[in-house]
Amino acid sequence: MSNTKRKFIESHWLTFALKGAISVVASLCLMFSRSNDTHTLTHILGWTMFGLAFIEIANVVYRKVRSNNWGFPLFLGILELAISIALLYTVDPEATDESLIATRVAILAGYVIFASVVTIVMGFMSFNNITDRYMWVINGMIGSVLAFLMLGGTSSASDTAGIFFGTKVLVFGVYLLVNGLTDLFFGIHARDMAIEQREARRKARRSK
Repeated sequence: MSNTKRKFIESHWLTFALKGAISVVASLCLMFSRSNDTHTLTHILGWTMFGLAFIEIANVVYRKVRSNNWGFPLFLGILELAISIALLYTVDPEATDESLIATRVAILAGYVIFASVVTIVMGFMSFNNITDRYMWVINGMIGSVLAFLMLGGTSSASDTAGIFFGTKVLVFGVYLLVNGLTDLFFGIHARDMAIEQREARRKARRSK
């Protein structure tokens, strides 16, 4: 892409659009769900992470064929898949146990911190376009704040484990919404840029 300095984000625009759509839909489910059932919330989280991982691993195939940098998307896809498995296959009758809930919150918060730091670095390193750069950097900064909100605080004596987990999941839902909207916007922008580049190449061939 003409507005990028490096190949970290030279993925097909559908990668961003699909991940953004999944994130936005999942965020709305998490943010507006009135359920404090840890089993239900964990399944939504687990399948969301699975969907993100599937798209990222499919993106690896696309980038490998184009001989672009595909190592990081593979790592991110494996990480998201591992989180999905950890969430989905630790659901059992003890799912409301506080130690298990704390572990799940720590996993999600750790993922948000990692993804946010990477987003900030990529924003500064990969874009010449000021709008794209600061869109990604601000996204990462918001994600970092939300991650620390997830890690901070403990449940009060009046809180059930489900209410405590539901509160943390709500914060994660806000992260998904911010990240999803960023991905959607960039996906649409990347599509427009790809169309412009194809037209420019077509005109260049005709002028020869």
